[in-house]
Amino acid sequence: MNIIHQANSMNKYKLFFTLLFVAPLGLFAQDFLRWSDEFNGTQLDTNFWEYQIGDGCPNLCGWGNDERQSYQKGNITVANGMLNINAKKENIGNSAYSSGRIRSMNKFDFASGRIDVRARLPFGQAYWAAVWFLPTENYYGSWPLSGEIDLIEGKGQEPKNTYGTIHYGAHSPNNKYTGTSYTLPSGNFTTEFHNFSLIWKNDTIQWLVDNVVYSTKTKKDLPDFWWPYSRNFHFIVNLAVGGYFLGYPNASTPDTASLQVDYIRVYQNLNDIFISGPEAVLRADLQKDFYTQKLNGATYNWTVPANAKIVSGQGTPNVKVNWGLKSDSIKVTINYQSITKTISRFVKALPDTCEGVIDNIETLRTIYWVGGNGTYRAAITNPAKDSVNNTLFCNRYYRNGNVTYDALILNADVIRNAKAFEDGTLILKMKLYTTAPIGTEVNINFENRALSQLDYPSGRRCVLQAKTTKTRAWEELTFKLILKPDNKTPEGSINQLVVLFAPNTNNTDVFYFDEFTLEETPCKTVTTGVKEFGFDKNDVKVYPNPFNNHIQIDAPFVPSSISLFNLVGKEIISVQNTDELNKQLPLLNAGTYMLRLENEGQYFYFKILKNNP
Repeated sequence: MNIIHQANSMNKYKLFFTLLFVAPLGLFAQDFLRWSDEFNGTQLDTNFWEYQIGDGCPNLCGWGNDERQSYQKGNITVANGMLNINAKKENIGNSAYSSGRIRSMNKFDFASGRIDVRARLPFGQAYWAAVWFLPTENYYGSWPLSGEIDLIEGKGQEPKNTYGTIHYGAHSPNNKYTGTSYTLPSGNFTTEFHNFSLIWKNDTIQWLVDNVVYSTKTKKDLPDFWWPYSRNFHFIVNLAVGGYFLGYPNASTPDTASLQVDYIRVYQNLNDIFISGPEAVLRADLQKDFYTQKLNGATYNWTVPANAKIVSGQGTPNVKVNWGLKSDSIKVTINYQSITKTISRFVKALPDTCEGVIDNIETLRTIYWVGGNGTYRAAITNPAKDSVNNTLFCNRYYRNGNVTYDALILNADVIRNAKAFEDGTLILKMKLYTTAPIGTEVNINFENRALSQLDYPSGRRCVLQAKTTKTRAWEELTFKLILKPDNKTPEGSINQLVVLFAPNTNNTDVFYFDEFTLEETPCKTVTTGVKEFGFDKNDVKVYPNPFNNHIQIDAPFVPSSISLFNLVGKEIISVQNTDELNKQLPLLNAGTYMLRLENEGQYFYFKILKNNP
């Protein structure tokens, strides 16, 4: 048993050893206690917690929720085996109440596991108790782009209810959330202690009360957005007073209230640990970060594809990798307490060859909408299928004519560095259908979001431009560098693309766009030693497509491996020949898959569609 958080008292050790025999229902033999705070001391353990003080001003007044309290260190006590967060009616600055809030950011961060919290919630109108998680690194952008997970949210005026929620999506006011409430069948949360739990896996989050599952959320619940819950988060424990979520104090509100937490425990199972990192990279991308969970006493051995290289971090939970030219998996073997587990993450290297699609809304998503002045919709029916773009779906954007520099903001995880686009070694293309007149400008700004909040030109590293040559017909636009407004913005700090349709106008046209494509100039090639491979995708035939239960592969070589992936990159089948593949295909559900053929380190990818038998 791994005990990371150790206390000074012998009672703490006695309790930990008891846990070996008295564990929550639902735990399995390979679950171990990774971290715990039993609150057995006489003060908060600042090795793992920090106080958050004040009313959130000036950056986030009311803590973003129009709350009415000021957080103070003195409102938090640890005594009799309990964490006590006490709210009190008193004037502090502009706040009518005081209370307490703590977090574990950069002291204990985690992704995945089972989290158990035993707590008693406060009673009274507008008392808002919460145990929740925020991302330690805003990898996808500021709230809510990088996610939020709420384990406990209690409204003091609803003593029998608790809420479990995830937040995600675009910038406010287009942020999204999905959640479920749970009502106790008997008793209430304000007079009794109850167990609140979260089971967090790579693509699933479950909420429990007293070991009863009451809510489950998966990637499918976020159809238009990415799943941000695959990176490190940290704890926040607080008692707020008032806000948009539950209303405000009134004459019935008690002058004092307390949130009591008996313990917080994080259990881990090696089978549930995953690798955090990008789902897609550029071919030959440099210094890409991948990490997994840090376990005291564990050993880590990373392996990468033959054409990739670990730059730093081998033997630790975090590595930097220079990627190669092909999509493949990065793996890490963890040895912990005599248990060995190898986990992998499939990483798409885009484009697939020297030129190819990096996002097409239907089967390949690496670019997502996160904000804009106009009206955006994803997965809109193609308004005029033709030879240039015959896909079924595309994106649609109605430009806001009241804004001369209407900005459509996109998150493009695969594009994080501007250098190759500035020197012309990478060419960005996009298919467009618009009602705007011929000659309409379309600009794409490569920006750092935080810096771009400052006065122009801060944060705007470079601007690429194309002009339309058609109206009411699809065409492929090629974007070229026209301007570098802010050279001080680091070339590798790009975290948003801003598309300006008809900039510096009051245009109100509609713009349909689809299939972002990258072209390498010159093309990078795959070699092993002095041999250069002479096959290309045209040499390989895969048919019928769509198929029912069997498929035929014709190639001028015998594949060394045949693999099948779903559209989020998870390997489903790995075999050595077509006969073995066809034995397993009837077991697949209908849907779209990626077929990968390997020939001496060269890979061929095919999108294939399985019909219902």
